[in-house]
Amino acid sequence: MEHRDHSYYEANSADVNLEEITSSAKNAKNLQQLRDGDPRLIHLCLSNGDFLSDFCIGEGDDLGWLGYFIGKSEYLQSLDIDYLPDGEQQMHAFSEGIARNQSIRTSTSVISTMMDSHQL
Repeated sequence: MEHRDHSYYEANSADVNLEEITSSAKNAKNLQQLRDGDPRLIHLCLSNGDFLSDFCIGEGDDLGWLGYFIGKSEYLQSLDIDYLPDGEQQMHAFSEGIARNQSIRTSTSVISTMMDSHQL
């Protein structure tokens, strides 16, 4: 994945095909709610396959876009992160986006990584 900065996401956010940057229809729906500023999306839980999670991170999920849309959200109040994949560029883009968010009031991080999953 090439390095993308905030201006890249700004320039392409309206036109990006959400199904092409995520691994499931459920994830695409969450990205659309974030992108469209849906006031009903106030909590988001990220994991690696828990069916109760809002966003199950899998192969094909572009965390840069996820971070960007979280950063733009004016309604998201709570973010739980139970899993993040390995990968410095993905993590940098994700955290850069989240750092821009002004609405999150509570966050929980009980993070396992792909490396942790393989060691179990």
